[in-house]
Amino acid sequence: MTVLHSTAFVWNDPRRDARQLWPKDTVIGAHDIVVAGRALSDLARERRTPCILIAPVAPSAAHPEADPHVTLVVARITAREEPPGWHREASATVDCDLRAIVPLVTHVERLRTPRARDLVQTVLRTDEDDTRLHARLPKALSPGDLIVFACTGALALSQVAPRTRTAAVAVVDAVAEDVEETGGVCRKYRGEPFAD
Repeated sequence: MTVLHSTAFVWNDPRRDARQLWPKDTVIGAHDIVVAGRALSDLARERRTPCILIAPVAPSAAHPEADPHVTLVVARITAREEPPGWHREASATVDCDLRAIVPLVTHVERLRTPRARDLVQTVLRTDEDDTRLHARLPKALSPGDLIVFACTGALALSQVAPRTRTAAVAVVDAVAEDVEETGGVCRKYRGEPFAD
């Protein structure tokens, strides 16, 4: 029996109109992505990474049965390795669990430079398992950088938090309503700008 690790490919193309991949009320700026007036880098700073934001997307005429939500997963790069040769992919480690993200991801961006044009093939992975995500990300990607995964449908924080945080996530999930009210790591956008 052969067991293959999970792999996905996301080819970010700066010429592609990615507006349909993001929630309604999204502004992709020069140095951040803002959803309903809330900067994703601020969300990550306040709630630590990984954190998620579930928000509605415009209905699809081509696929009316599709889930009308997108989950934005904000994660941090914890390590980066240069490729050993000119033809190899760069490698970066993220602080989230990629297993739930891989089948649903449609787009990946570095928050500091969304819409960057100096993209290189990069393999994203975690310290926990062999799951890999191949994406085109900025050449200057480095440890500490925030990246955002746009995923179709709704994901729970417990699905993207690394296993080392499972106990903490279980507590967060148990009090999800209180967490949303008090501003925890998971937030669902309900169609109005966030109140601070």
